[in-house]
Amino acid sequence: FFILGECTVNKWWFPWLKRTIAPDIQDDDRSQVKWMGLPPSVFKGVLERLIITISLLAGIPSILIVFGTLKLGTRLSENKEMKNDYFLVGNLSTILFSVVYVLLIIECSKRF
Repeated sequence: FFILGECTVNKWWFPWLKRTIAPDIQDDDRSQVKWMGLPPSVFKGVLERLIITISLLAGIPSILIVFGTLKLGTRLSENKEMKNDYFLVGNLSTILFSVVYVLLIIECSKRF
């Protein structure tokens, strides 16, 4: 579920979100070195959702506090300008998709 969900999220949801909410943000990932074959922002997003999903499955919901703190801390130290709406909706989307992955995994594990 995670891999299929991440392919869908990164192919359609986040590009649509960026075009809709923050079309003026420059996508500088294309010129950077790839991380495991992915642009850095995509890799970081997949890693965030993987960590949140695993933590929630392990019964550690406090990962959401850690996630919020880290995101806020990195946001305060960045010099790049980013729309607050895009930042907020993007982070809430990350949490939402992680929770959906957890619910799907739990539901499927009950059936098998």
